[in-house]
Amino acid sequence: MKALALTVLRPLVPMALLCAGLAQAGTVQVDFDHPERYADAGTAREAERVRQVIDQHLQALGQTKLPAGQTLKVTITDIDLAGEVHRWMGPLHDVRIMGRGVDWPVIELQYALRDGERILAQGSERVADMAYLMRSTALRVNERLPYEQRMLSAWFDRRFGTAPAH
Repeated sequence: MKALALTVLRPLVPMALLCAGLAQAGTVQVDFDHPERYADAGTAREAERVRQVIDQHLQALGQTKLPAGQTLKVTITDIDLAGEVHRWMGPLHDVRIMGRGVDWPVIELQYALRDGERILAQGSERVADMAYLMRSTALRVNERLPYEQRMLSAWFDRRFGTAPAH
């Protein structure tokens, strides 16, 4: 009977260890400083959703890429989404056009990475992707803010390294 129990449980051990590691991953706290002043965070009815997507994306990066016990505080000070909004048919039919002039995504932020009370890294940055239309087209079509998410992922990896080994 013990042999049968070990045979059944043995494959579950790596999954349990992986889940335990994820449960103890780092955390990210995102604040938005004066969002009413942002250069372009979408239309008035989109702005809250834009902030939610950025917040969720940064939190997910922290959970998968920061070691347990580390906390990253990010304060977004400006957002300028990829493309430009054109109101050809009034405010109910906003169309975002990509690739016409200076329209790459830019997010200005301040950050502080801590391990307990110890500050590991801090600074202010202007994160931008001037070549956002030339990069891989493997973006998910239905994903919200694909250029901004890709840009933030690349910044996160450059600034804080890749996922720790679990």
